[in-house]
Amino acid sequence: MADDQKMSVAVINESTVKDFVQDSKAFEKCVDEQFKAFDSKGEGAISWADMGRGYGKLMALEYEKQSEEEIKCLYDSIFERFDEEKNGTLNREQFKRFMKEMMLAMGQSFGDVPIQVALEHDSMLMKAVQHELSRG
Repeated sequence: MADDQKMSVAVINESTVKDFVQDSKAFEKCVDEQFKAFDSKGEGAISWADMGRGYGKLMALEYEKQSEEEIKCLYDSIFERFDEEKNGTLNREQFKRFMKEMMLAMGQSFGDVPIQVALEHDSMLMKAVQHELSRG
């Protein structure tokens, strides 16, 4: 992990993530921000290479500990599932479905009991924590 990546410890559980995803305005705003960050060429699509440059920062849970083969399998499975045209890219809507499914799956894995995790400041999970805190 690079030294310039800022991380914080946060408390999170399934409802933190679920509430964020269900707030369509907040979730879609975050998805749009992430999509623009990944779509480095401004083409309206995210390539396999674009995904490789930012996925670890996006979720930031144990990503840096995975082998290159595990990461390649992860990307392959993402594109197999969400790239409906099989053109090697994800458009904004496909990316949004991917993010929604991924976030809900991660939230479910946390369960109801709050846990402490280290998260990058601009990861989707940190956005969920910030969303919860903003709602009081």
